[in-house]
Amino acid sequence: MANINVKEAKTHLENFDFTKLFVEELGWSLPKQKQTSVVEQDGAKFTRRQLAELSGVAVYEISASTNTIPEAKTRHAIHKQISQTSAENLLVFVDGSDGNHRTQCMWYWVKREASKAYPREHLYVKGQPVDLFLGKLNAMVVDISEFDAEGNIEVTKVAARLKEALDVEQVTKKFYIEFQEQHLAFLELIEGIDD
Repeated sequence: MANINVKEAKTHLENFDFTKLFVEELGWSLPKQKQTSVVEQDGAKFTRRQLAELSGVAVYEISASTNTIPEAKTRHAIHKQISQTSAENLLVFVDGSDGNHRTQCMWYWVKREASKAYPREHLYVKGQPVDLFLGKLNAMVVDISEFDAEGNIEVTKVAARLKEALDVEQVTKKFYIEFQEQHLAFLELIEGIDD
């Protein structure tokens, strides 16, 4: 598996240039759908623009006419609407309608198990350290060697990449289990301190 170019990815993330981030750094394809469309939800208008795609998995940028990231209920409704045409997707909600005035973005991916859906949201605020976000992005990098002879990669592999990158509940559980084990081992090493 290829690794992300940290310097370039950091620049694209800080500049909210998600098309370059996905296409140039993560190895995804340019979208087939180039035009933007307007989505109406809860009385507000949102601009939807496809940024990249890979084997049918689409990445969309969503910006509101109010220049704010919508509430959770609205994000869920927009995701549901987009999922009718792009079953596997990642939505990037941004707070500004143009790249010059953006200060934050919310990455929205939905984990599906049986008939249940579990939204996973990852907030990036301009100026914060990008290390944690770059770690997530590294799981989404696709190398040319992963494509088959026809130039395709299985949609299940791409979906698994998104899960690995964005399903933090799994990582958090693992951390706390290991932390608890280390904590118990450390307690047994302490000597000479009364309860």
